[in-house]
Amino acid sequence: MSISVQPLVPDALAARCREFAEIIVHRLADPDLMQQALIACEQNAANEFLWGGVSLLAGETGSALTFRYAARALPDAAEYWTDLAHQRLAAVVRSTHDTPVEEPGMAGGTAGLALALADFAADDSRYAPALASLDAQLAAQIADLPPGHTTAGDGVSFDSYDAVAGLSGVLAHLASTPSGREQDGVARAAGLLTAELAALSGARTAEGRPSWYVPPRHYPLDSYREAFPHGYVNLGLAHGVPGILSALALALVGGDRTPRLAETVRRIADYVLSVSFEDEWGRNWPTGVPLDPAGAEQPTGLAPARASWCYGAPGIACALLNAADALGDPDLRATAVDAFEAVLRRFDARGHIPSATVCHGAAGLVVMCAEFARRTGSDKARTSLVSLTEHLLTHCDPSLLLGVQDLEQPGVLLDSPGILTGADGVALALWAVSTSVEPRWTRALLIA
Repeated sequence: MSISVQPLVPDALAARCREFAEIIVHRLADPDLMQQALIACEQNAANEFLWGGVSLLAGETGSALTFRYAARALPDAAEYWTDLAHQRLAAVVRSTHDTPVEEPGMAGGTAGLALALADFAADDSRYAPALASLDAQLAAQIADLPPGHTTAGDGVSFDSYDAVAGLSGVLAHLASTPSGREQDGVARAAGLLTAELAALSGARTAEGRPSWYVPPRHYPLDSYREAFPHGYVNLGLAHGVPGILSALALALVGGDRTPRLAETVRRIADYVLSVSFEDEWGRNWPTGVPLDPAGAEQPTGLAPARASWCYGAPGIACALLNAADALGDPDLRATAVDAFEAVLRRFDARGHIPSATVCHGAAGLVVMCAEFARRTGSDKARTSLVSLTEHLLTHCDPSLLLGVQDLEQPGVLLDSPGILTGADGVALALWAVSTSVEPRWTRALLIA
């Protein structure tokens, strides 16, 4: 049986992508190699290395989803990969009977597991009952959240609302669920999240600061205090305002009827554009907007963020594209395209992305560039996708345990599995440009 390929890159390059993705996925399926890789990660990581359990982005749920994509991308071995994917997913679900998943988030919570189950159910209706049950559980978790909890205090921890662990990631999944599921509370839960995020976007603290600002007491690292001593507004798609924008836009496209939702999407898009700046290649953004001691935003004179999914212009451009499509706004769409093409012009000038992985590396840029090539017809995106894919392949090396490594920080390379910062995500990215398999998994990243 042969695969019907409609690659976004030339045939010879697509063949190389498929060949190396197959190498990676076989390494990921080898328990001995995986054990060696995980031990190496624990020994070499500069920060705590987190892996396993129900995590979609850094655990067994993500592995199950990767193997499910292998079954689609490698039809000659589809039965093998389908069985392995089922075994991994079934083991994860069984583990939740003894250790219930308490958090709703995308990375390691109920939403991530539900998104994976939804992907399985899209091809096999036998997974539908388990998905309905899990979505009902997720809806109950959302219903148990205190109303207005993200706007109740002075500032907010970004993991309460972000794409990775917070409400934006949960809404991304719920916005993609089939309609007609009100009996499970799914529609109501999505509406609660939409209302909560919309309120966060328009509220102010008692001191007059924007409610979505992150105060120093919620910083995950002390190093943030040097750049943002009085708090800041996070501008990363992974952890900041663009994630809220993208989630609300996806909800609007999905038919959410929250009053004035379109106005909210417009307002946040305008805010995101207002804190951008121009460099020699085009529009760009900082990591975040610092606040002064009085709580006023200081958006000028800031250094650009790195060009990645988690932070920087590529992820922000994806959020703006989703907003443009939700609003039916051709001018905003053109702005999003130009912002992403500016990213590509910077890559042409600089020519190197030090990391391979999805979160902050070449795989993430490849997936986002493919999205712009498919959805906008950008000639620059289609042309640059070739060079970006070739660059990603330069990071792939069969002598490595899993075929590719994550650059955790300068000088620290990890043989990491996982979708977000590991080999799973690289394989998925390579298939996204080299086969006709639809990359539905990118919903977990608020890309589409």
